[in-house]
Amino acid sequence: MKIVFAAAITAAGFATTSDAAVLKLDGFTSSVQSVSVTASPDANTPGRVGATGFNLTDTTGDMGSFVGWCLDTAHYVMEKGDSQNYTLTDAPFSNSFSLTNTARDRVQSVFDANYALIDVSNGDQAAAFQMALWEAAYEDDNAAMSVSSGLFQASSTGSTALANQYLFAAANYADGGQWNLSFLEVDGDANRGRYSGQNLVTVSPVPVPAAGLLLVTGLLGMGAITRRRRKA
Repeated sequence: MKIVFAAAITAAGFATTSDAAVLKLDGFTSSVQSVSVTASPDANTPGRVGATGFNLTDTTGDMGSFVGWCLDTAHYVMEKGDSQNYTLTDAPFSNSFSLTNTARDRVQSVFDANYALIDVSNGDQAAAFQMALWEAAYEDDNAAMSVSSGLFQASSTGSTALANQYLFAAANYADGGQWNLSFLEVDGDANRGRYSGQNLVTVSPVPVPAAGLLLVTGLLGMGAITRRRRKA
């Protein structure tokens, strides 16, 4: 099960009539992997956290069902079946550790380089991708991104090396943006309790321009004509 099917909610991105959303946690994309966090710039980060993707449904808006990822190591997500109020924001995050412009660019690169290729139902891959996102969001030094060194450090059996592979791919990614990012901020201020919900990120595919679709259609048509001529 590749991530493409889960994230492709709408070809044009999330169309919402309001910035507010009530999100329900339907479950997890895979088994939750235990991750040991040995260093973090957020002093409220616990030493052991769980990592996987979240299956979510917007019960009041237009986002539908989608996969979300944590960008908030200092808080725990809601319980399965519970709902919480969220706000779509272009300035993540006012209620916790805020992302720098560099961090946002790194998060974008992690998605662009890897997201179409991972299987979110695979526990190791889902945990590794989540760890890579944490590194991208929380690391602000000039060294190469790695969950094994720097200001943010984490490890998990079966996922550490894979997370660093995702980060290496992100650092060397040179193609255009493949995904539109949507940052979701849980209601509450920076002093809210640990169990009050996590800030999240999700994506939708960048739509193929109409001209690109016409080009692809034309090439496919030419290929079909060539095959028919060969058969004749």
